[in-house]
Amino acid sequence: MFESDLPLYRVNSREANHWWRKNTRAGVLLDRLMLLFIVVPIALVVKGFYALSFLVFSLMIPYGLLLRQLAVRAVRDRVQNHPEERDSFEQAGIIYEETI
Repeated sequence: MFESDLPLYRVNSREANHWWRKNTRAGVLLDRLMLLFIVVPIALVVKGFYALSFLVFSLMIPYGLLLRQLAVRAVRDRVQNHPEERDSFEQAGIIYEETI
């Protein structure tokens, strides 16, 4: 089945992120690395590296946005490679049809 044969759909990034971090190894690993953005700045403050601590902590937001984009791509790839699972993604609220 070609991508043009499938109806257009949108991906709920929040639900996609939740699915990705619960069902894929990469999602679990990258989500757990987010904890480093909390622990490392605290350790840097204790050591007296305030500016470096702020820099590491400020990178947490772009990293979180990157994780969301990776999750959306993972869901789109999964639906494209396994069209039979599309209904389960729709029922879970991860994807929904786009109305034009």
